[in-house]
Amino acid sequence: MLDKSAADRTGPESNDGWNEFLAAVIERWTADTGERKQDRSKRREQEILRAALRVFARDGISRARIGDIASEAGMPVSSIYEYFPSKENLAYAVPTAHLARFYTEYGEAVADKHTSRERLRTYLWLAADFARRNPEWARTLYLEIWPSVLVSETAVRHSINDYVRVIIYLIRQGEMRGEWPAGSDPYETAAILNGSVNQVIITWLLYRKPRDLMKAIVSIVDRTMNALLGFEPDGDTKPGSRRRKADG
Repeated sequence: MLDKSAADRTGPESNDGWNEFLAAVIERWTADTGERKQDRSKRREQEILRAALRVFARDGISRARIGDIASEAGMPVSSIYEYFPSKENLAYAVPTAHLARFYTEYGEAVADKHTSRERLRTYLWLAADFARRNPEWARTLYLEIWPSVLVSETAVRHSINDYVRVIIYLIRQGEMRGEWPAGSDPYETAAILNGSVNQVIITWLLYRKPRDLMKAIVSIVDRTMNALLGFEPDGDTKPGSRRRKADG
């Protein structure tokens, strides 16, 4: 789903462009949910989004009705349409709002991380942790929005593109810094890393297995990074705290 041309426009031109790149991603999505409406209007919109999330997670997008969402939110159907012209428009607004929070959390989590390896590992780990803490949102995104062919026509596509572009940026930056060998297609590497994490999340959402999601994620992230990038775990289970045994 990633737009390669969009990713190429923001590739790491130097080893020092990370802060600017990440700040631009965070700004792009937090600005969209920020000052564009008055406080009362923003509160009403958030009430609708929360109600829609509960209904979509419970019933699925295809079976959910605007009337169900209005009832869940405790407001007339006409109020829903004042903010969102269709059910699909509302459905795609739900993951976008949460992804803005995810990007902000990630920015805070990697403020003290200085290697591409630490930043990438933290990113993959936090993606699963964010899903664990927001299971209704995760069900809507991973089980309904992400697989949908219609997502290519909506703004949420660009949000998901940004999600994968961060991985590609870090892969390229790690190559430039010599943290792992260059040569492999960064898009393929990103697809494998992201797909591995997503599959564990999806299995957990559907079957609640593995029981300990984060323990499984630590294992899968370390194994895939080791296989793809030459990452050698040293036994520490905290995200971003590992190092290459061959450093130096």
